[in-house]
Amino acid sequence: MLDGIIALVAGMLLLFYGKRLFWLAAALIAFLFGWQLFGNLLGPGLSLILAGVLGIVFAWLAIKFVKIAAYIVGFLAGAVALPFLMGIFGLDMSWFILALIGGAIGLILVAVAFDWGLILITAWAGASAISFALQNWVSMSGTFATVVFLVLMIVGVLWQASRKRKG
Repeated sequence: MLDGIIALVAGMLLLFYGKRLFWLAAALIAFLFGWQLFGNLLGPGLSLILAGVLGIVFAWLAIKFVKIAAYIVGFLAGAVALPFLMGIFGLDMSWFILALIGGAIGLILVAVAFDWGLILITAWAGASAISFALQNWVSMSGTFATVVFLVLMIVGVLWQASRKRKG
């Protein structure tokens, strides 16, 4: 239950305010990545603490070194989102391999188009986190979960892009 609530709140913030509040997006993405990584290795209690520390470090990094943090956050967002997305499609691969592939995609997106890369990465991570939370509460087929993810991603990109033009 706590997993779902944390994922839902983090996902909403990333989906709608990821680019605008980059320091918060960096903290949330690092937190979600650390939570998955440490949860697989150490269990839920200690992983929550270590993920929180990782999130704080990345918030500071995003404030002091925006470009460097953006590349790292792009990698981490892809590493968080791709394993979840492939799980929706029923692809059963190693979490580590999917995280590396997703991380490379996220890094390339941010490197090629900085502003749009951040919008896409934060919307992707936010939609993934919200979809994860919803799957904790509601039984969804793979097709329906994919539709939910895609709709959330589109809404997040459109919302952040509209805010980008306004200021």
